[in-house]
Amino acid sequence: MPVEPISRAGPDESRVSRPRVLWLLLSAIASLAAGFVLVSPGTAEKAIVAGGYFYILAVVLLWVVLASRVFGKGLAHWKERRFRPGYVAFAWLACAIFSATSDDLAPKVLFDEHVVQGTAWHLHATKEVGTPVRAYEVAGSWTAIDVYLDKRPYLLPFLISIAHDLTGYRPLNAFALNVLLAAVCLGLAGWIARHLSGSRGAAVLVMVLLATTPLFGQNATGSGLEMLNLTLIAALAVATILYLELPDDSDRLSLLAVTTVLLAQSRYESVLFSVAAAGVIATGWWRARRMVLPWALLATPLLLIPWAWHSRIVDSRPQLWELREGESARFSWRYVSGNLEGAWEFFRSVSPGQPGSLALVLLGMAGAFALVARILRRSPAPLPARAVAVAWVGLGVAAHFVVVQFYYWARFDEPVTARFALPSLLILALLSGVLVRLAPFPRPVVLRAAFAGWMIWLVASGGPAFAQRLYTERNLVRHEVEWEVAQARARRGPVLVITSKATLPFILERIPAVNLSVARLRGPELAWHLERGTFREVLVTQVIRPTSAEGFAAVDPADALPEGFRLETIDRKRFGARWVRLSRLVAVEPAAPEPRPAD
Repeated sequence: MPVEPISRAGPDESRVSRPRVLWLLLSAIASLAAGFVLVSPGTAEKAIVAGGYFYILAVVLLWVVLASRVFGKGLAHWKERRFRPGYVAFAWLACAIFSATSDDLAPKVLFDEHVVQGTAWHLHATKEVGTPVRAYEVAGSWTAIDVYLDKRPYLLPFLISIAHDLTGYRPLNAFALNVLLAAVCLGLAGWIARHLSGSRGAAVLVMVLLATTPLFGQNATGSGLEMLNLTLIAALAVATILYLELPDDSDRLSLLAVTTVLLAQSRYESVLFSVAAAGVIATGWWRARRMVLPWALLATPLLLIPWAWHSRIVDSRPQLWELREGESARFSWRYVSGNLEGAWEFFRSVSPGQPGSLALVLLGMAGAFALVARILRRSPAPLPARAVAVAWVGLGVAAHFVVVQFYYWARFDEPVTARFALPSLLILALLSGVLVRLAPFPRPVVLRAAFAGWMIWLVASGGPAFAQRLYTERNLVRHEVEWEVAQARARRGPVLVITSKATLPFILERIPAVNLSVARLRGPELAWHLERGTFREVLVTQVIRPTSAEGFAAVDPADALPEGFRLETIDRKRFGARWVRLSRLVAVEPAAPEPRPAD
């Protein structure tokens, strides 16, 4: 179906400003040169560490200003229409509360979420981008000693750090922010569905389908990147709708451009949506019959330079890739078959062990088929601007799905990587709203059938998944970490922990910690601190595993300490098929000198 061009410009306004076109070209060339050629990864790292906080702050403030201007212009229009959300608002509030209470407020993906929180704390304390590895109390101040630039984008850590600045440091701020983002995401999804279908019932359906998907609730109650990424995808869809409805409005175009920049900084692969945004802008220019070039759009290529720097830094450091044993590349054709198999199992599953929603998938696919059938009819009526806008965002989600299938660890049916399916679930939910409008049946009949199918799924599969909380309960590493942190906090300080896991869970609770690998090399230093009483206690956590068919257990070889480390067992607890032992380091004896042959 054709897209109808529109134009509100006069004869003088329709001309393209040649200087601005030149500035756009120069901006694009400069961003490519600075992002990928002129600046080395080492220099880029220093720039991100020192200036990343202020860069993100500037972009967020710019977005807030543009959003307030666009909202201010639309407020009078909504007042004229006597906008009354009615029961949709109550449905949105119920869905937001359900998603916030559907799981525990706790990390779901270890240790990714601890890295996010650690980066947020460092941003809060120093205004520098970095993830702490070691921290100690120095002159009464909790100070990071070793810091590195992590591979994860730092927009979410920045927002968490702002919450720390306003309310004081507490790990709970990260979970509160994601709960708020989930509510915003549901509201945006309902707004989009209302515009696509013209039905309030469709808006409620979309919000209900999203909120009752276990995967959505798991990420809404965690502290990872996914909820911010999903919310910004929905915000991009809203910005595209607003822009294509009035493509000669420079504020709406600027909001679209800056939203794209923020989305690129929310997750690594989200820069793909820049291509979809470029398509939206080109469509808007064609509909307006002129090129609208506000200054925010001219600066957008330059605002993406830090993303290019960060990407090159990660590419140059394989140790940041976190590959599994035997893997040598992050993206490859050989991962596609396994990832596609995982996606198929995830989308069609009715098992409580999978956090998906078959009701959402089936209704979304039905909406997709109805949309394809409508397009194949070749109706002479032009596509509405809102449909074109969401189609471009859907193209970005499709590109995201394709790229993720080449990633070395992206099976949707695995608990840790199921979160990659969230953008696809969002588009499927919106397509279920499209079904309400395009189905060849009366709208009330379609809505009743959709809600009936959702209820059947909720009773048969969704309810048991929420009741058992299998994802949270099976996360044994999380329970191990929580037990170890609780044991350390219960001791009289100051306490140093030598842990078999990452140090960040302890650092976030202001408990000094080092890894076992570091402790093995620092025996004399530990002995020195024991003699001088720097720490009241030095605690050691080690994993105990069965080592024989008879069931005899011993320390995991990866957690073993040299013979000179004298330990005194304090407690141990079983988690699944292994135990975690908590010991006290009593002494570190020097290693016996190696015998030397006589001259």
